[in-house]
Amino acid sequence: MIIGGKVTNPGELRTRVVLAPRTVSTETGGFRRPHPDSVNQVNAWAKWVNAHGNEAWTANAEGILEPATVLMRYRSDIDATWYISKDNGATWFEIVSPDNIQERGEYLELKVKRWRQG
Repeated sequence: MIIGGKVTNPGELRTRVVLAPRTVSTETGGFRRPHPDSVNQVNAWAKWVNAHGNEAWTANAEGILEPATVLMRYRSDIDATWYISKDNGATWFEIVSPDNIQERGEYLELKVKRWRQG
């Protein structure tokens, strides 16, 4: 299958990921803390490619930790407020840029970066 001039093979979606919406809790002192909502998380299969080469150096210069590109089947509920994990929730990544490739509703390409609390 060719999407956007690139050959896409559905068989490459072999990384199990967990997606969770963002929820905000109020901490002591009234501070609000966003975090993944583990109650409403969903599982999916994806192709996970860590940034490398010039892309990794540029991201590092901008202070972005562990950037990656994730390709998965389209889901209409996923947006930039969600988190994604490839190790069952041990490490979470923020979705920076979700892209419904060519507005076809077939694949979703996500640009992600490692999430840090703070």
